[in-house]
Amino acid sequence: MAESNITKTINERIEAVKKVVNLISQAGRGDDLHDLRVLLINTMSLLKRDPGIEAAVDDLYASAAALVRDASSGYPPNARSLRLLVSASDRFCMRLTSAVDRIVPEPETRLKGLEAAYAVQLERFSMNADLDPVGQVA
Repeated sequence: MAESNITKTINERIEAVKKVVNLISQAGRGDDLHDLRVLLINTMSLLKRDPGIEAAVDDLYASAAALVRDASSGYPPNARSLRLLVSASDRFCMRLTSAVDRIVPEPETRLKGLEAAYAVQLERFSMNADLDPVGQVA
């Protein structure tokens, strides 16, 4: 039963990463890059250390960051940047899918499914909110 839960969680993460990568390839917004970073960190927290997956995460984030950097400076994304982003995303998803069979569930997984999306929203809010010393929004 635990294996099916971890498999379901990993598949949800893969779908979420695909959606965010699609948003980045269309708009190149910094908020989407931040969401990708949170999803990748959260996904890696579910797994034991795997150098292949870590390399795929690094490639995916670097290609997404380059595309967002170009978009924020006013340059439209070129075909090469888009191709690198899609290729890195595919490589990450394939590595993660193949690792599902080798995953040994940790005693306590931190965030699952919609909880991960909620964590992204909470982190985004906390970065944008100005709080006074009492903890109320100013």
